[in-house]
Amino acid sequence: MKFTMKKGFTLIELMIVIAIIAIIAAIAIPNLIEARKHGNEAAAIGALKTITTAQSLFREGDKETDTNFDYGTLTEMSNTTLIDGILGSGTKQGYNFNVQPGNQTSEFLWFATANPTVPGTTGDRYFCTNQAGVIYYTSQNSISMNSTTCSIPTATVLPVGK
Repeated sequence: MKFTMKKGFTLIELMIVIAIIAIIAAIAIPNLIEARKHGNEAAAIGALKTITTAQSLFREGDKETDTNFDYGTLTEMSNTTLIDGILGSGTKQGYNFNVQPGNQTSEFLWFATANPTVPGTTGDRYFCTNQAGVIYYTSQNSISMNSTTCSIPTATVLPVGK
């Protein structure tokens, strides 16, 4: 009787490989989540810059054709193709966007916010900007829409880049 050797892996070898894969996954997954959050935040900043440019074009080009040179909402800017339809829907890459012209002086003032859809998961920072074009952020709490005075809240808000 002849014995033939079967080629294969032993149970110990398979367990070692599985343990190594588990260690690599335990190290990589938190970094992946952080990278996604940073990517979402960078996309939110880029979207707010796009909104700032679109607001200028909307106002100066009288995109509503109503002879009233005023700023617009996300829907109005999306309908005139100044911004894409995804951003125009108000949600893009883990952030909720809101843009409103000033209540009393829509010809001169507007305010925009970008807040994470799921704070701590899709992003850690909350952003806002207005007609001045400077983007501000805070990591403390959600920024409320201010379409009355369109002024940036002063408490714990810093310009992006600081």
